[in-house]
Amino acid sequence: MPRNRNRVVLAMSSAGKGPGPGRGEISPEEAEAFRQRSKAIGKRLDQVKARRAPPQSVDARARGEAFARAFRFVAELLVGVGVGGFIGWLLDRQFGTAPWLLVLFVIMGFAAGLLNVIRAAQKAQAEMAASQLAAPSVADDDEDDR
Repeated sequence: MPRNRNRVVLAMSSAGKGPGPGRGEISPEEAEAFRQRSKAIGKRLDQVKARRAPPQSVDARARGEAFARAFRFVAELLVGVGVGGFIGWLLDRQFGTAPWLLVLFVIMGFAAGLLNVIRAAQKAQAEMAASQLAAPSVADDDEDDR
């Protein structure tokens, strides 16, 4: 039995020998053709990525504007609560009604701050809708759907 196994191994190892490339090997012409196809695909992928990716400066600017808007919302809410609390504290000291006017004016300050945040958000939303309507539409690239 070991003899037969050796013959099969020899037969398999000699099958790859000969004038052409062996099993798992490619000719230099095929290798060059593969490199050319790979390079062409790489260039095409770079072109598609360049078309789809927004410019970095626009993205950074949009993030900065969103951060500023969020900071404004938080500041308006905190200022409303702070001013209401301060007025309530002053009135409590003046009339000796501690802590009732403080609690009342903190709640009123929170409501006023929340109303300011809602108004500012509605204004920002209207500005965003107007800028989206003014922007030119982008044509669909059917080439990428294959």
